[in-house]
Amino acid sequence: MPFDENDDEDPRPRLGRGEEGGALSRRLTHVALQQLVRHIRLGSGLAYARASGLSDFDWRILARVCDAPGLSINELGVVMGRSVPQVSRTVKRLVALGLLRREKVGGGPGVAISPTPEGLVAYAPLVALAEDSERQLTAGLTEVEMQTLNRIITVMSENALERLGREQQAQRLAQGSPAPDR
Repeated sequence: MPFDENDDEDPRPRLGRGEEGGALSRRLTHVALQQLVRHIRLGSGLAYARASGLSDFDWRILARVCDAPGLSINELGVVMGRSVPQVSRTVKRLVALGLLRREKVGGGPGVAISPTPEGLVAYAPLVALAEDSERQLTAGLTEVEMQTLNRIITVMSENALERLGREQQAQRLAQGSPAPDR
């Protein structure tokens, strides 16, 4: 049964003017996907913050470190798309809370960030919430549709990474920097 816009029982939030997207989001897949990701992120952020008691960025750092332990602050900055100082402050706060630990790696100044046992305990409900979110988001899709969706996401991700590489190369060239060695 579709929701009636005037029905007070509609659990969906009222979107502000322009939040539902305009002609471009109806025409371009990537713009529609950005809207979808925004809505998922907002809903997940509220649920995870409520469950963990951590800020949005705190729980995202905790989740990333628990999922992929051993990253450096620089690596975390890259994968999180945030500045190294911001990531460093957040890691410092999570270390102080006893959720993460810094471990020296090798003989140099390198430091790897890993979860503590308490951090893993705090992470467990986030995993359960993520799994529940996945079930809610994909409700109504068949197994074949899920396989197709996963294939589409894989292809689009590969295409997006290729585009990113081209744009990074173009930026380096525009700045007069040589291409990185591979």
